This record gives sequence, C-alpha cells and structure tokens, in this order.
Amino acid sequence: MSGLSHDRLHKQGATQWPYPIGEIKHPVSSRLYTDLQFATPDHRARLGAFHSKGLAEPHDPAYPFVLTTGRVYGHWHTLTRTGRTEKIQQLHPAPFLEIHPRDAKELGIIEGNFVEVRSRRGSAKLAAKVTRSISPGTVFMPMHWGALWADDAEVNVLMHSAACPDSLQPELKACAVQVIPLTAVVTARSEFDRVTATPAAIS
Repeated sequence: MSGLSHDRLHKQGATQWPYPIGEIKHPVSSRLYTDLQFATPDHRARLGAFHSKGLAEPHDPAYPFVLTTGRVYGHWHTLTRTGRTEKIQQLHPAPFLEIHPRDAKELGIIEGNFVEVRSRRGSAKLAAKVTRSISPGTVFMPMHWGALWADDAEVNVLMHSAACPDSLQPELKACAVQVIPLTAVVTARSEFDRVTATPAAIS
C-alpha cells in the first residue's frame, strides 16, 4: 500500500491492494482461488489433519491461572484506528483483567481493584473486572492497550514465544500467570502465598 495517499483515495475512491509506489492507476489484482485452482500438480488443495497438544504453558502451582487474550467489541488491534474515537473510548476506556467471582473472592479482589498480572516473562498492572463470563482458573486481558495508550498494561510482554512448528504461527493466546491484588488484602490459598511475593498496597 506504499503508493496510496489520502489525496489519491479522495480522487479515486475505494482502491484494491496491492498498490506499490509507482502505480499511476488502479492496479489489476486478481483474487486468489476464485477459479478453484490451487498451486499443486492437480490444482486441488492439500489439507493436513492436526490434533491439539494442549497449551504450550499450562498453569501450575507457581502460576495458577491461565491468561487468555483477545479483542473487545469496537477496538481495533492496538487502538491504531479506534484509540481516538470518542464513542469507542467511552465503551472501553481502559485495559482490564476479567476474573471469575470465585477466584476474586479467594484473592480478596473486588470490582475495580488494581491487580498485578505476572508471567515468567513480564508483568502488567490493571483494574480487575469481576465477571461470571470467564471460567474459574482463567483470566482474560484485552490485546489492544500498549505503551502508547496505557502504562504497564501490555499483554504481549506476558506471552511466550511458542509457535506451531509447521506454520510458525505463534500461540499468543494463553500462558500461565499469577494474579496479585495491589489494593486489597491478599487472602489467597497458602500455596499461592508461598510462591509469590505480595507487593505493598498502593494508595
């Protein structure tokens, strides 16, 4: 898309990529596979059967929660297209961690408390959202917020680098974490207390 500009889009309207530098008119770009022909000797697709091997990093006593990550309604990727949209900002103004009421009660967390989420690679601090929409033992953190839009709330610093050996697609959707309350008394199970250092409360 290096050949596109706001001026060109204004004059030409909708434009199909690829559109490299040097193009002077709308390029002709065919859409793949509309003729049902694949780049194989018999032009038929090759499908492979794969079976799940489970999480690359499951939870354990030291990191007892599984963190999942994904999108929230309205926001786009790392807020590059929605971070300045007032209506969407009001819908999801800040990052958060979803946690089940049972887990929240055990850790002494109430709605809005700030918590620290720690993995073996990094940490993040954000407000807790107590909800039954997440399963016990699992927590959820949106992928959208990074250093540009929030301090110390980037989910990717928590994730590992495990990837599919064939496609090289990174897992990026689950890892083992600790959840540590920062504005409430920790009332976690003894094993959790044994393997974590509880930070001092912040005012």
